[in-house]
Amino acid sequence: MKIISIVSTKGGVGKTTLTANLAGNLYQQDKKVLMIDADPQPSLSSYYKITKQANGGLTEVFVDPAKINDCISETQYGDLIYSNDPHNQIQSWLTNQGDGRFRLKIAIKKLVKKYDYILIDTQGAKGNLQDAAVLVANLLITPILPEATTIKELERGTLSMIDGLKGCEEVGIKVPNLLGVVYRLDNTTDASQFTNLLFTKNSEKYQILTTTIPQSVVFKEAITQQIPVTEFLNGNKKTVQKAQKSADAIIELSKELNL
Repeated sequence: MKIISIVSTKGGVGKTTLTANLAGNLYQQDKKVLMIDADPQPSLSSYYKITKQANGGLTEVFVDPAKINDCISETQYGDLIYSNDPHNQIQSWLTNQGDGRFRLKIAIKKLVKKYDYILIDTQGAKGNLQDAAVLVANLLITPILPEATTIKELERGTLSMIDGLKGCEEVGIKVPNLLGVVYRLDNTTDASQFTNLLFTKNSEKYQILTTTIPQSVVFKEAITQQIPVTEFLNGNKKTVQKAQKSADAIIELSKELNL
């Protein structure tokens, strides 16, 4: 079972869209997929149509990890533990629990239903929810926008958060290295120059993947229709042509990640 957390301490960079489309593509390949919405703003929870809703969500999982199997809803593209903490109260609650940052890890070990992949969407801020998602993962991905401020934000935000968790390795919890994927890449010269610079930048703390995700209206259309972009490849010729580049990028990203 591979547990993939999509993380960034910056909001609005595409974590939810990336999570949903990777999950949807894996589901289309007949993989058993569980999505976890660990963001108080529950965008992933409404991305795909829920066909069978559980009585509880992520809050109940944190309060009692043994109840995780009762908190799994079903969608058209895989199972889901939805976010049900709109006022972000679980953050402060977890602070007062000695094992707060490890409760998601404890819960996943109690899953009765076996999954090939678990994908976790996170909030754009530091906190216990981000920490829990990092500490349970064996693969960390961050979307990187092709903008000049990206590297500084990455280093003082996401990488700083991950560095703060390295101490957990002393108790046997390995924190994976971060993999960056250039996201919403457009055809401007600035974006191209930035991407080329990013690929040549060496870092011991993160690796930039060769697959890039294009800026495309197709992703927004997929959200509206509550489908992954790869589903468009099953449509008519005009739809396939329009979505081909975006769908191929998700497929290639999955391959590069060995999913």
